[in-house]
Amino acid sequence: MRRLFITLLILTATSFGSRAQQFVFEKTDSVSGTFSAFSIGNFGRITLVHNDVILSLSNKLDTLFSTSLKSFRPTTVESSKSFRTLLFDQERSVIHFLDNTMTDIHGEIDLVNLDIQQPWLVCESFGGNTIWIFDAGAMRLIRLNENLEKVMITENLVTVFGDGQLPVKMMEAHDRLFALIPGIGIAIFDVFGTYMTTIPCKAKTFDVYNGYLLFQEENQIRATSTQFDGNPDQLFPVPFEFSQFKFSSEKVYFLTSTD
Repeated sequence: MRRLFITLLILTATSFGSRAQQFVFEKTDSVSGTFSAFSIGNFGRITLVHNDVILSLSNKLDTLFSTSLKSFRPTTVESSKSFRTLLFDQERSVIHFLDNTMTDIHGEIDLVNLDIQQPWLVCESFGGNTIWIFDAGAMRLIRLNENLEKVMITENLVTVFGDGQLPVKMMEAHDRLFALIPGIGIAIFDVFGTYMTTIPCKAKTFDVYNGYLLFQEENQIRATSTQFDGNPDQLFPVPFEFSQFKFSSEKVYFLTSTD
């Protein structure tokens, strides 16, 4: 049984301290189910993926809406924009956009038909109504506008991601695009898709919140400033295994297979 654990930091400050500190989590609630992914909206709305079923829960954990996309099996879900949810099926190279009632907006969008060889990762961009796509076939970053037109392309990313190594997660935050490369680290690009640097780490997943890059490091989460100003990192011990996490102003959410 896989569960989405919702835990609240004992220290409820919305920002991390200026000195090196270590925090612990206190469990406050959980949602039971066989979920493969989740996303948290700006107002605490929770979106959950169960096979082809997409659930929308309020911040009080009440079920608001649900929908089934039949043959569509989302690999990732993102509801960082208040007016829509982005779903991506990596196996079929297809995306869907849902509104806040979980109603399909544009229908199925096949990214291969847009001359993208191997769509591997997709995430929202806040540079207008756009999205980022990592094309593993051509090793390039593409940004599409609301008309599905290519407005930005960064070519030849083989040297960034390593020979044959593909990123496993990508997200935009704080005017930066972050991509996790297993065994290497987290590559950082600016909003124009220009490579900036790579933060070495062995993380399996990561998040970005309130000016901090947070990544899983064995049995803890390490938070380092995205300004890379030399301030000490913050450490968050996690006493259970998890595959995804998300920080918000009051809660931290974990997708875990343990009670």
